[in-house]
Amino acid sequence: MDDENFRGLFRSIIQKVMEVYQPEAVVLQCGADSLSGDRLGCFNLSVKGHADCLRFLRSFNVPLMVLGGGGYTIQNVAHCWCYETAVAKGVEPDNKLLYNEYYEYFGPDYM
Repeated sequence: MDDENFRGLFRSIIQKVMEVYQPEAVVLQCGADSLSGDRLGCFNLSVKGHADCLRFLRSFNVPLMVLGGGGYTIQNVAHCWCYETAVAKGVEPDNKLLYNEYYEYFGPDYM
């Protein structure tokens, strides 16, 4: 399952769910185990493809609670949650990361 296939499925399903149920709020659990390279996951999503789901849900302008979860490759998890925190806040993340003790977890592109 790659970004394009997942995007098509996710958007069509969520669009219908939002139309039918008209929720007043949404809780989204962003498990990083669907990312490419995860030790246990079987999907092949990029971080940006994964975050596109969050971006799409934000477009409905309902209160949104975003939860982390899943992910068995620490570099993927750190990278994903950092990027998705920026998406949740509606900002484009800066690709410049100050050196710190966790720096290597954000490689190879650091955002």
